[in-house]
Amino acid sequence: MRKTSLHLLATLAVGIVALPAVSVAAPPEGKIAINYNRCDKNYEGWGLHTWKNPGIPLPGVEWTKPLPPAGTNDFGIYWVTDFAEYGGSGNVNYIIHKGDSKEQGGKDMKFDGKTYKEIWVNSGDRKMYYTLEEAKAGRAESPCP
Repeated sequence: MRKTSLHLLATLAVGIVALPAVSVAAPPEGKIAINYNRCDKNYEGWGLHTWKNPGIPLPGVEWTKPLPPAGTNDFGIYWVTDFAEYGGSGNVNYIIHKGDSKEQGGKDMKFDGKTYKEIWVNSGDRKMYYTLEEAKAGRAESPCP
């Protein structure tokens, strides 16, 4: 009995170690995703102001009523929008903010949604990352306090 229990325990331990790391799902077809990570994990009140050229907010988005997060993942929170809403240019314009507190140096940000369907943003970092691995490397360069 003891030998069987030890064998079962060893099998379970190997199975747990062999489990793949939890990954973040790619956005569905026709969608754009913006992922955001904060060191303090406090996402209350943070939203996404996003617009198409020439400065027209996406439907339902106002500065005082930013787009709320679509959900959470292992990275932090994320927003998902329809790529078609951005118009023919493909420019995805955005600001992550809480009231007048803005991320990425307070600059208007944009990326080419025809090329990239998802980006990653670390709080306190002005850069935009195009993969989760790049975002993790960026955080390693500027670790959380």
